[in-house]
Amino acid sequence: MRIEDLVLRVVVFASGAVVMVVEVTGGRAITALYGSSAVVWGGVIGVVLAALSLGYWIGGRLSDRFDPRKVVSLMSISGGLYVALLPTVTALVSSSFRLELLDERVGSVVSGLMVTGVPSMLLGAVVPATVKHLGQGRSELGSISGNVYALSTLGSIAGTFGTTFFLLERLEVNSIFFLSGLVLSAIAALGSIRYQAVVKGGAFAILVVLLVSTPQLLVCTSAYLGEVKYVGDSTYSRIVVVDRAETRLLYINGLLHSGMVIGVPDSLPFPYTRLFVLGPLILNRSGGLSTLFIGGGGFSGPKFFSSHYQDMRIVAVEIDPKVVDVARTFFHLTEFSDKIEIVVMDGRRYLMLTEEKFDVVVLDAYSKNYIPFHLATSEFFDLLRSRMKEGGVVVSNVIASLSGPASAILWAYVRTLKEHFPHVLIVPVSSGDPFDVQNVIVVASDAPLPSPDELVERAGRDAVASSLGISGPLSRAFVPSHDLSQFPLLTDGYSPIENLLNPVTMSRFGERYVTGLGSPSLCA
Repeated sequence: MRIEDLVLRVVVFASGAVVMVVEVTGGRAITALYGSSAVVWGGVIGVVLAALSLGYWIGGRLSDRFDPRKVVSLMSISGGLYVALLPTVTALVSSSFRLELLDERVGSVVSGLMVTGVPSMLLGAVVPATVKHLGQGRSELGSISGNVYALSTLGSIAGTFGTTFFLLERLEVNSIFFLSGLVLSAIAALGSIRYQAVVKGGAFAILVVLLVSTPQLLVCTSAYLGEVKYVGDSTYSRIVVVDRAETRLLYINGLLHSGMVIGVPDSLPFPYTRLFVLGPLILNRSGGLSTLFIGGGGFSGPKFFSSHYQDMRIVAVEIDPKVVDVARTFFHLTEFSDKIEIVVMDGRRYLMLTEEKFDVVVLDAYSKNYIPFHLATSEFFDLLRSRMKEGGVVVSNVIASLSGPASAILWAYVRTLKEHFPHVLIVPVSSGDPFDVQNVIVVASDAPLPSPDELVERAGRDAVASSLGISGPLSRAFVPSHDLSQFPLLTDGYSPIENLLNPVTMSRFGERYVTGLGSPSLCA
């Protein structure tokens, strides 16, 4: 095999790998805008497939008119450079257009065209051009074509495993785009050494990319205000820690997830987290209770409980090990390690594996644009009830409105929950228009719950609850009495949770609620 043909095959393999690096990494970035739903991932995957098809067609047409080796060189170099420039491109676009306000179907496709579509089209053209070159004057064109497409697919497999198992755990999104794009461009440039014009143009373009995209000179708009303490990516999400107005904030995929007053590790700066104490308040005791938190973030609830309920057993389950590491480093979680049992695992899997029964379970794993569907189905709540003591209390945080289209997710959730916990109390965190999207605390039990008036009275007498000022939300609490049959029962087999979330994801919170600091982008 000639060296030239070997390099050509390396370019094919690398191009296939970079296509999947872009799809996986770019898809992760797009889900920060629209949620990690099947609809969003379907949009991303559909764009990649359409772009590859267009690239195959373009590559075939160009290689019939021009030297196919030049087509391979130009397409692979330009595709690699575009990938390397993606952080800057997306930053410039997001600074001019509010893409997050688009419907998730339209938004995932529009964002996908920019992030994954262009490079997939360019790199897709590499394969037919390579087949054209290697098959010239040879009779075994079928074998050559099969080998080239197999090599490209093997590259895609390597890119998929390499990104998910290695790159996302060790590098931030910007670095993955930058490095993978430059490596591909460099390989392609080496393979084009005989074409001086291509080499010179490629070298100049690489130099421009280096100047524009190095961290010191990156043209980028920040999505965050304040002093950024940490930016990183895990297998599940992008994590940002920022200090602002004497408060340390934790953002996951661009959305505010947790906070802590700087210097007060067990503080609860956000009103909805203060209502977690409804569990022990309803049970009218704290000593000897066992509490399970599903969803960690900055571990505000577990830290507060460990400081104020001295004899309580506390277990906190968080699926993302990087979030736990960040909480230990920036939110003083290590200081509470002797009081909180931390389990790194999916919440439902933990419930399946444990034999322990809990008095209180706090579900804080839901966000504005994403609810893990398997943590909100009838089968999940059946499992949850089997891991709770008689009369135990579930406290969950759902982001929705009380009326209108954005309330559908709340009432579908309540209908499903009531199948296993017949007594439910709704506690809106904010006052105001019932059509406003806000945090809504849903309390449930298999035993009758105290009335809102009784809870207000108890909160005034309870040493912990009275210090939190929760009488306002408790005075707005109510027992849902309207017909819920119009809303779907969520099951493992049927859970249209993405469609139910659409009105919530596309809406904006009222001014009373702090939700974020602008559009999530690929730039820190």
